[in-house]
Amino acid sequence: MKIVCYVLLGFILMLLESSLSSRLAMDLFKPDFVAPLVIYTTLFVGPGPGLIATLCVSLMQESLSGTPTGAIMFAAMVLFLVTAFMNKQLYIDSKYSFASVCFAAVLFQSVIFLLLSFLAKGEVRNIYGILVYAVPNAVVTGFISVPLYVIIEHINRRFLDREQA
Repeated sequence: MKIVCYVLLGFILMLLESSLSSRLAMDLFKPDFVAPLVIYTTLFVGPGPGLIATLCVSLMQESLSGTPTGAIMFAAMVLFLVTAFMNKQLYIDSKYSFASVCFAAVLFQSVIFLLLSFLAKGEVRNIYGILVYAVPNAVVTGFISVPLYVIIEHINRRFLDREQA
């Protein structure tokens, strides 16, 4: 039941992200909702549900984007693998430490996307565009991840903790 709830939340976040980006001119300050969801699910629920949530949400984000096929899914899977392997080293005790990890994750995904473009094409034509947008997007994602963490924690306490009792 938990994994279904997280995947459904991911779909809602993807629809929110795509509808906001088409209505508002958010080119420079576009938040990434996939990174916080992948990190939260992998660290707090487990690697199995984290993998399922990563696959489902990144497939939806891949279908809504205009990037080369498989690039977003590859970056999300690398983020999942790093988060799963860093499970014991990452200590998230508050919404602010979660926000800093999400900030770093978006920067990491941008570097992965650049490396993937370089390995696939042998050149990176849009390197300046990715570098210019990476830091503001990471900052906005860090700010967005604070209320997202609070919402997910509220959903966990209110609805999902009843399953275990």
